[in-house]
Amino acid sequence: MSHGYCAYCKRAAEDVARLFEDQEASICTNCVRICQDVLDGDTVSGWMVTTSPQRCVYCGRRPSEGVQHCINVTNHSPRVCERCIELLTEAITSKSISEEIRQLVEDPHVSTSEIEDAVQKALREVSTKAPDQLSPPQAVTVDFGGTILSTVEFDLKAGINRCLELAEVSNDCTVQDVMEIVQELDYQIQERRESSLFEIPVIQRQRLIYDTLGVHFDISPEDLELAFWDASMRFSIEPGITTVLDGLAARDIPLAVVSNSGFRGEVLSHELERHGLAEYFAVIISSADYGLRKPHPFLYRASASLLGVEIVNSWHVGNSRYYDVEGAMTAGAAAIYYDTEDQPPKNPKPHATVASWIDFQKLIERTFDAI
Repeated sequence: MSHGYCAYCKRAAEDVARLFEDQEASICTNCVRICQDVLDGDTVSGWMVTTSPQRCVYCGRRPSEGVQHCINVTNHSPRVCERCIELLTEAITSKSISEEIRQLVEDPHVSTSEIEDAVQKALREVSTKAPDQLSPPQAVTVDFGGTILSTVEFDLKAGINRCLELAEVSNDCTVQDVMEIVQELDYQIQERRESSLFEIPVIQRQRLIYDTLGVHFDISPEDLELAFWDASMRFSIEPGITTVLDGLAARDIPLAVVSNSGFRGEVLSHELERHGLAEYFAVIISSADYGLRKPHPFLYRASASLLGVEIVNSWHVGNSRYYDVEGAMTAGAAAIYYDTEDQPPKNPKPHATVASWIDFQKLIERTFDAI
């Protein structure tokens, strides 16, 4: 649907150099450049970076997914995230995109989503990003929560209570005392944790919380972390995954877990062992191990290196378009979106989407059969 004007500056299509038209909201080339300047830290009257929880009008990402949003306060404009602005800026200015894309940019009948698709394809062709066509994987990395195991229960109070039971000096601290500190910390750091992609390990958080409250332990920080996990977490195995893991093992395809978690990889390995799955994975890493969160590409590249393969020859499977699909593709891997909830199509677009592990098994078989 054509709006005929820019939703950010309110100028009509005939008054701007180029209007990127979209079903939800249109934006002109000048406002794209202003958004980029504002997101880069410049001050522009009437414009601001916002961290309120609403979604980007184009891709649906929230600030909690690690992106900044820009708005024109004066004109009560929609919100546009930095990644959509990057795509539009690339379409306008990049010398790396093909002549075909430059022609698309100049065509007033081409939608923003079509340009975005073309830019993403061109970037993959001229960089080390993920290949357009799926080849049989030499290694597979997998997300943890919601992909291998699903959370049945997270009981924060039970975990805190267990830690206090293990305290050598409790200082008469109650579960509620700890809860208040946890909530205050979460309020202060959670958004920064998401936007910076820096991970704050649970071990460090526990030390800060209990030192603040004068609670001391005679067990190691690692044992305290594990005690909290065992008391607070309950998981179930995703249906069909054992069959798939057996099939990948039969093909001698090495596997790794790559998870966004404040808990160390050893804790995740402990949980996988409970379910009889740890033996399938040669590498189990968590964002807590490296201090960086997905979608930072180094986590994927590190896992591929530990498995002894080039990143472009690996697949990553996960249930988040942002953390798993975008992260894997940025790193150079093929991204398989594990979508058990039949979500509507959105960018970034994965190399393949599977609704179950049985679907993934069929995808693997088709890929090898095509050789």
